[in-house]
Amino acid sequence: MTAARPDAPAGPRPALWRRLVRPGSRRWVELIRNLAVRDVETRYKHSLLGLYWALINPLVMALIYSFVFGTIFHANSGTIPYVVFLLTGLTFWNLFNNGVMSATVSITGNAQLLAKLYFPRVVLPTAAVLARLIDFGFSFVILLVFIAVYRVPLHWSFLFLPLVLVPQILFTLGVSFLTAALNVLYRDMNQLIGLFLMLWMYLTPVMYPATNLPTDFQAVMLLNPMGNFVEMERDLLFLGHIGHPSYVWTMLVWTVFVYALGLRVFKRIEPLFAEVM
Repeated sequence: MTAARPDAPAGPRPALWRRLVRPGSRRWVELIRNLAVRDVETRYKHSLLGLYWALINPLVMALIYSFVFGTIFHANSGTIPYVVFLLTGLTFWNLFNNGVMSATVSITGNAQLLAKLYFPRVVLPTAAVLARLIDFGFSFVILLVFIAVYRVPLHWSFLFLPLVLVPQILFTLGVSFLTAALNVLYRDMNQLIGLFLMLWMYLTPVMYPATNLPTDFQAVMLLNPMGNFVEMERDLLFLGHIGHPSYVWTMLVWTVFVYALGLRVFKRIEPLFAEVM
């Protein structure tokens, strides 16, 4: 029988570090890791090609989009071969897209687990997002292979990619908390999110350089957080520096705001999970 949780003691609130790193938080980290591994195993366990799908999906998508936009519509990607340009955008975009889609159904898809065990419900969307890092790793390997085949110069500044990837993951978590909680209340949220993400991708410079846009639209790009992330990640790979330094501050503001908003909404809706499910 699970022991009841004691009420929070009266008095001043503990320091921020003590609130973040509480006794017992290590087991939740272990739970997130185990759930993320289970997510990957479940996704590929009974498939014909297994983990090879993590390589095939981005590769096929890049080749199709490259043919449509590069060959038919003659998209201009400057000095970078279009297939490499496109695969770069898809690699970083899919980390966000797949993370949000997986996390959206993470609560409703684990109703039996929630009924049996107590653990912070925020663990489920967190594990779903982090599990997509496996897919991202495979996609990034394919990207490096294409960069080598097409002999595209790779700047040493790519070593700073984690400084952009970490905020992107936190931003993805914020969006995921929001969609996962809303999907419990409104079960068609999954379909709506799919349509919204497809529209968002076309508004993000994944398949085209932001410099191809009119000047006014380039300024509006600052309002698109994923546009900021994708542009900065390309810049670090191929340009050697961030072409738009203002994107850094926009990225940080969006990351903090969306993560805090998503977590707050999730916590507000969390008490309703048991009633609705």
